[in-house]
Amino acid sequence: MSSSVLDRYRRILSGEQKRFSPYEFEDLQYRKQKLQSIVRYAIENVKKWTPEQARRELSMKDVKELKLHLIREYIEPPIEAKPDDVYYLVEFAYPYLPRYTEEQRVLWVYKEVLAGIRRHFPPLYFQSVKGEERAKICFEYMFRELMKLQDIYELPKIFGKTERAYAILKKYKLKILVDTLYFSPFDMLTDMYPELNNPELWKDC
Repeated sequence: MSSSVLDRYRRILSGEQKRFSPYEFEDLQYRKQKLQSIVRYAIENVKKWTPEQARRELSMKDVKELKLHLIREYIEPPIEAKPDDVYYLVEFAYPYLPRYTEEQRVLWVYKEVLAGIRRHFPPLYFQSVKGEERAKICFEYMFRELMKLQDIYELPKIFGKTERAYAILKKYKLKILVDTLYFSPFDMLTDMYPELNNPELWKDC
């Protein structure tokens, strides 16, 4: 099965064939195996790369030259992937490659937002339970690493005034958390840190 799809892929690479048949990947039972074999062939036999090297170096230009753009629509990108990212094609073909943890992926996205590499977070990034986890990872990075605070009990003093709270969140590109996930900065903090849900901590703010 995989050898026949590779025969067709080699013909595409040589220019004998323009694209795969619309029915090539119709059978879900064999789709993943076919796609993996194509990507692996491109990396190992055409580029002569190791999987690790491919994950580091594969570019959109390579994808087009290798005609992998013809199968890209069948490989779902992770939510963190930018439109021109192609590393996930390699990770799809080699599932055993070590992956970033969820926290590492979230911080990668957040740091790119802070640096202006991304204009905004991916759509629906902070939706659902997974989104709440991502929100807390970003917020913790903001107050511990960017604001250099360590004690969560300092947060009510800083975020107790709504206008100031919004200004801080806007400065560190996290106003989206309140805009899409929480009703207010107070709601956000007491949800992330239930121990802060004590009126005594907020009364003098």
